[in-house]
Amino acid sequence: MVLFLARGSGSVTISGRDFAVREGDGLHVHPNEWFRIASPADCRLFVSTLPGVEELEQVATPTSEFDARFPNRLVSVDQTMRSEMGPRYFQMLVDKAAGLEGAAQFIGHIPQSRAEMHRHLYEEALIVLSGEGILWNEESCTDVTAGDVIFLPRKHAHSLECIGAAGMDVVGVIYPGDNPSINY
Repeated sequence: MVLFLARGSGSVTISGRDFAVREGDGLHVHPNEWFRIASPADCRLFVSTLPGVEELEQVATPTSEFDARFPNRLVSVDQTMRSEMGPRYFQMLVDKAAGLEGAAQFIGHIPQSRAEMHRHLYEEALIVLSGEGILWNEESCTDVTAGDVIFLPRKHAHSLECIGAAGMDVVGVIYPGDNPSINY
């Protein structure tokens, strides 16, 4: 599972290890680990499950151990880690460095603009954190705004346009893959 704290601050316990989290942080919960969230009521946490996880299971007494091979599970937004893609940029959050294999979580900013129509060899799930825009595909388009979740199947032609002057911020998870800038 991949977690993203979109609003607020608090703590997340992963199989007995505590992590202080704040807005914009991503975390990785390895297979067979458990997690608990302790945070004020105004937090907004997104949980992305990857293939192989059908549903979240609530357990009364967690027993699994923390996978100590990957102690650094928390990744924060860091402007020095941004990758530029023309006027857009993104930062990898949870990826191989946190022990996530075959998938990746990223955060990105889209200025007022429209991307070229493109496709990916991976599935992509995006959450619009701020701003507004239009999601285009080959046959139609739809408005998107903060709080919307977008799922893009593999090889689906699409383009995301930001229509607001302040830009649009998104968090995404790709699977299978490890680089959200690869198009074909």
